[in-house]
Amino acid sequence: MILSELPVRRPWLALSVITLISAIAIFGATREREHRDKTNPAPKSDQELNERIKEKFGADGSEVLLLIDCPGGGDLFDPEAADAFKNLLHRVRTLPEVIEISTDGLLLPMFPDAGDTVAEHEACRRRALKHPVIAGNLLSLDARTALVPLSIRLTNREKAVETVSKIEKAARLNAENSAIRARLIGLLPIDIARHDAMKNEQRRFQIIGYSLAAILALLFFRGLITTLVVTAPPSIGLLWTLGFLGFTGEHLNSLSMVIMPMILAMIGFTNAAHIVFQLHRERKTGLDPRAATAAALRKLGLPCLLSALTTTAGFASLMIAEAKMISDFGRDCAIGTLLTFMAVMLIVPILTRHAATENLEERLMRKLRRILPGRGIKKPVKPKGQYLIGFFQRFINIIITRAATVVVITTLLTIGCAWLTATLKPDIFLRNQLPDNSNISSALAHADAEMGGIQVVKIAVSWKQGGENKFQVLGDIEKLVEDVRQETKMLNSGTPLLSKPLSIRTILAALPGLGNNPSTGSRLLDMATPGFVRIVRPFYRPDLKSAIIAVRVQDLGVAKYVPVYDLLESRLETLNEQYPDYEFDLAGGAVGRGRYLHRMVNDLARSLAVAIVIILIMITVAYRSLRVGLIAMLPNLFPLLACAAGLALFNIPLSLEIVCAFTICVGIAADDSIHFLSRYQAERINGLNTNDALSCSFMRVGQVLAITTSVMLCGLGSILFSSLPMYRSFTAVACTTLAAALIADLIILPALLKLFSDQSKLP
Repeated sequence: MILSELPVRRPWLALSVITLISAIAIFGATREREHRDKTNPAPKSDQELNERIKEKFGADGSEVLLLIDCPGGGDLFDPEAADAFKNLLHRVRTLPEVIEISTDGLLLPMFPDAGDTVAEHEACRRRALKHPVIAGNLLSLDARTALVPLSIRLTNREKAVETVSKIEKAARLNAENSAIRARLIGLLPIDIARHDAMKNEQRRFQIIGYSLAAILALLFFRGLITTLVVTAPPSIGLLWTLGFLGFTGEHLNSLSMVIMPMILAMIGFTNAAHIVFQLHRERKTGLDPRAATAAALRKLGLPCLLSALTTTAGFASLMIAEAKMISDFGRDCAIGTLLTFMAVMLIVPILTRHAATENLEERLMRKLRRILPGRGIKKPVKPKGQYLIGFFQRFINIIITRAATVVVITTLLTIGCAWLTATLKPDIFLRNQLPDNSNISSALAHADAEMGGIQVVKIAVSWKQGGENKFQVLGDIEKLVEDVRQETKMLNSGTPLLSKPLSIRTILAALPGLGNNPSTGSRLLDMATPGFVRIVRPFYRPDLKSAIIAVRVQDLGVAKYVPVYDLLESRLETLNEQYPDYEFDLAGGAVGRGRYLHRMVNDLARSLAVAIVIILIMITVAYRSLRVGLIAMLPNLFPLLACAAGLALFNIPLSLEIVCAFTICVGIAADDSIHFLSRYQAERINGLNTNDALSCSFMRVGQVLAITTSVMLCGLGSILFSSLPMYRSFTAVACTTLAAALIADLIILPALLKLFSDQSKLP
């Protein structure tokens, strides 16, 4: 007895396995999961450097910031706006969750008091805009926008969300009655906003996607019970997956929570649909339901297993990625693919082995026709679309007769797409993690335009000896940064990509009576007040022989900043030759993400290479022919390269989500090839010649592939309406690749088999 027939021949054994897996999944689902820390895409060396700098100088002020502006006109020094601004900071500062507003001692004294004259307000405005620390760093050059960093207590995610909510409530103003507007921004609020949007959309798009897929399946199968047979096992497989993932002890990341359920449901539906269609064919030959189910499993058990393994290989290849989000997503989907396959192979036979399923379908149809006479769902009848059948028959005949032309054209297209793919540029944007037209997204754009961005790049300086000339070194670095600012303007239409540098020299230059000579003021550091020390500490630690120079960058895409960071590092290396006793490092989250671009490309190349090699080996072993394995590669590479070429052609950057979509689609697209090859192999074994075997495979498998791909596109396509750009990017790439894979497997693969079938010697 063949293993795939066990659920039919030994139903109690299958039910026992289903019960055992369900019990384990339920136990895993009840396990308490730890809160997933926000993953850092920076390489480990960058993370360690950032942690060391944070221990020395504290947070860089990019985690939580207040963005305050005057949307109705005027500036923050107008009497009403100035009073509202000071009251706002006072309310926020008194919150127990806020440790301090580090710039309080600099910014608030610059603002006029209540009752001051218009002239005094104007004098305060001029004084603030001349202040080297405030102007361009805390206050925009038109005095209409302020960016105030906050230091808050961070323990766990729930506490952070609660703290952010309290700050937002304290800063909330009635926009109609207030002269100022306050918005919370920073890396932490951005992460919370992304997580909330993902959670809100998770259920909505799963319901929409599943509903659309179920409706489409109902139209194709023309039966409620048959549709249930095809859709129920994938849903159970998804529940098993969520339960088993409970043993990891982690909450699912954003990709696993929204994308994974939809993909697993579509993969399970595809295998179930193939089995059900084959079951219908076997029933038409006169077999009873039990024998027909056994025959369907016997013929499709191996192809379904092979397709599940190739899809798992595509997912598992993501686990070698250094980025934790990608590797976890690959692990979750790999586990889910195998469990969904088991659910389909165990549950579908249980539901179809008895005639009761067909009888229930017939009774339900009769009742529906009685309720909806003349317009109800009719009993399935043999389709009479002979014209459509004739069209597809003529289509496959053209492919067979013009096989050489098809192969040459598609090979040239694939080479051209590969050339275009080589020009694909990776990039990362913060705004892609935010919902469209959200308040925090508009606040981020405002901060970029008026304040030079919220992300901080730090140049860390350390010295080994006494550091007597440290202020001269810091001055040389500031001049170096200014030179890079001017030299890289051309990369941003003449606008600097970097803000003005901020350091201990900038703070000392702001002290009165020093003649704008920070070196003279350095001796004041020894007798500075505690308040002054709090201002200095984030930039200067003589006890640790360290200092930093900070500049802010905008959310213009990491790719635009990579040459800027390279130029900065090159200049710092040159400066290091002049000052060998000093050590210079470039750090910051933005820098880490810049370096991550190269890792992301390497992750993509390695994951794709691993997946392709595994799929090639599996197909070669399954069909006992290396030639067949190589034949299957072109129709699997073509959709991937075609989609990547489209991204390059329309100048769409390679992102984290697209990396996942590419690698996943290699495995999913291989499923179609496997089912077509399996049908072709079976027809050749039955004695058909090459042309007849191709024609029969196209007419039988092509219908199923078209239906399953349509359902997958319909289910996944619902996510195209997501408000999150990252989800739309993933879905667009996945849908395009799957559609191209259908075309490749129904056009390119038959042409290749026609040309090489005589030499391949399929058994």
